[in-house]
Amino acid sequence: MKINISVTALLLTALVYPQTSQAAANLVTCGITQGQPLTSSYGPYDFTNPKHQSMLPRVIGAHFTKEVERLNKGSTGSVQGDIDYTLRAIPNYHRALYAIGKYQRIGFEMSKRYYNAECYFKRAIYFQPRDDVSKMLFASHLHMTGKLKLAKNQYEQALRLRPKGAELNYNYGLLLLDLKLYQQAKEAAAIAYNKGYPLQGLKNKLAKHQG
Repeated sequence: MKINISVTALLLTALVYPQTSQAAANLVTCGITQGQPLTSSYGPYDFTNPKHQSMLPRVIGAHFTKEVERLNKGSTGSVQGDIDYTLRAIPNYHRALYAIGKYQRIGFEMSKRYYNAECYFKRAIYFQPRDDVSKMLFASHLHMTGKLKLAKNQYEQALRLRPKGAELNYNYGLLLLDLKLYQQAKEAAAIAYNKGYPLQGLKNKLAKHQG
């Protein structure tokens, strides 16, 4: 999956990673209180809001470096700690969401001080429910971890916001194939390819099924 998101790398060493306020992250509520906004020592800022863009480089440059994104090593502490800070300050930062999902799927030990990947996705969606990319990324994570019905629900929520999204329909089509919903997969593929989506994996899988 490709995510075409540019990152401004501006390293400001003045940012200090804060200690978490609790011994272990609450994986039941994910730090969400219904009807109340998320809180953070910096922000939180909406990645999709143009008015917030000037506030993002300070976090990204200090905590979400290339080495953190590649899951190689942390910038101010551990990889997980730097991603946690990033996603508290910018809950729907797509690249960081993708990174924490990959971190968990690879099998790195998840510190109990921080949320798991599912919590970060839920927090992103709660924070900005009209962000279809966050929903797509969550759906993809659920798909890759074998939670196909939950993935389908998330894809459908994203599609309500962007029904003709090329990458969204492509990824949804891959899920539909795994669910053996072949006609629906074909329809999703048609939308993706009519929009110029370049990857041929879905088309090739459909051809094998039809053959």
